[in-house]
Amino acid sequence: MSEPTQAQKRNYYLIVLSMISMFVTTSTIYMVFPLFFEEQGMSITQSGVLISVGTFAGIISSVIAGKYSDTHGRKPVLLVGVSVYAVVFFLFAFAGKDFYTLAALRFVEGFAFYMTPVAITTMAADIFPSKMRGKMMSLYTMSNGVGQLVGPLLAGAFLAATSYFTYFIFCGAFVSLSAVMILLLVKETMPDHVVEHQRARGHGINIKTLGTDVRSLGRYVAVFLVAILVYRTGNTMVNPFFSLYLKTLNIDLSAMSYLFALRALMTLIFAPITGIVLDRYGRKITFLGGIALLAATMLGYRQVSTYEHVLVIRALESISNAILVTTTRTYSADLMRPEIRGFGMGLYNTIVDESSTMGSILGGWIADKAGFATIFLIGSVTAAACFVITLLGVPEPSKLKPHLEKSEEVKT
Repeated sequence: MSEPTQAQKRNYYLIVLSMISMFVTTSTIYMVFPLFFEEQGMSITQSGVLISVGTFAGIISSVIAGKYSDTHGRKPVLLVGVSVYAVVFFLFAFAGKDFYTLAALRFVEGFAFYMTPVAITTMAADIFPSKMRGKMMSLYTMSNGVGQLVGPLLAGAFLAATSYFTYFIFCGAFVSLSAVMILLLVKETMPDHVVEHQRARGHGINIKTLGTDVRSLGRYVAVFLVAILVYRTGNTMVNPFFSLYLKTLNIDLSAMSYLFALRALMTLIFAPITGIVLDRYGRKITFLGGIALLAATMLGYRQVSTYEHVLVIRALESISNAILVTTTRTYSADLMRPEIRGFGMGLYNTIVDESSTMGSILGGWIADKAGFATIFLIGSVTAAACFVITLLGVPEPSKLKPHLEKSEEVKT
C-alpha cells in the first residue's frame, strides 16, 4: 500500500475534526443520562435497560454500516449516522419522558451513533498503510479525548445553570455542524479495487452470503472478537453506572465532572504514545499491557473510600482505556483484508455494542442485587480472561502481513 498523499491526509484530519462534536456529546451520556433517567423516576435496573437499548441498536447498525460502507461508500454511511444522531437530541428535548418513549429515542440514537466508528476506522485503514495505522488510529482516539475533556466539564456547568431541555438543544445544534462539515468537505476514501470487487459481487446485504463473509474474516479475527466480547462485557457493567457509584461515595456532580474529564486528559496524553508504541513494538504486546492494567484497576475500585483514591484509580483506568481503544481498532483492522474490511470493522463494532448491551443490562441488575463491588470484581475477571485468550490465540498481525495484504498488493 502506497504512502497517502497530502490531500488524503487532510481529508482524514477533517474526518477526525468533524467527530469532536460527537464525542463532546456522547462523553456526557454515561454521566448525564443515568441522573436524567433517575429524575424521570427510573430505577437503576430501568436505567440499565435504557442505556442498553442504545447499544443494542448499535449491534444492528454496525453490521449494516460495515456492509454498506463496502458497497456504497464510507462517506454516505458517516453522513447518515451523524445527521440522525443530531436530530435525536432535538427529539429528547421535545418528546415525552416516559420509559417507552425514552427507550425508542435511545434506540434511534444508538443506531445512528454506532454507524460512525465503522466508517471512520475503515476510512483510516483505506488511507494509511499498516506502518502508519497505529498513529492515525490514535489521532481518532484523541478526538474522543478532546470530547471527553470538554463534554463532562461543559455538561456539569451547563446543567447547573440551565436544564436538561437546553442541554439537549445545544447537543443537537452542535452535532448538526459536524453533519454540514462532512457533507461539504469530506471526500470518499474507498479504494478503486474495492469498488470493483464489490460491484462484481453485487450491492447490499445478502443473507445468503453473510455466513461466507463472516468466515472469510478468518480464525484469528474470530478469536480476537471473542476476547474483546469477554472483556468489554465486564467493563461495560461499570461504565453506565459510574456516576451512580460515585454518588454512593457522596461525590457531587461538579466533582464527578472532573473524574469524567480525567479520562479525556489521559486519552490525550496516552493515545498518541500508544500509537507510537503500536507502530514500533507491535499490536499484541501493547494490547496485553493495556488489558492487564484494566484488570488491576477494576480491583482497585473495590478498595477506594475517598475522592483522592478514586482519582488515582480513575487515572490508571483511563490510561488502560486509551491503550485499549486505540489498540483494538488497529489490531482488528490489521487482521482483515481490505476487500472485507468495512464489513469486518462493522462486525467488530457489533461485538463492542453487544458487549455494552449485555454489560448494561447485567450491570444494572447486579448493582441492585449485589452492589458495585461485585461489578468491579467481574470486570477484573473478564479482563484477565481476555488476556489469556489473546495471549494464546491471536498472533501479532505483522507475522500475517504477506497473507493479509496479498490481494491489496496485487490490485494496487
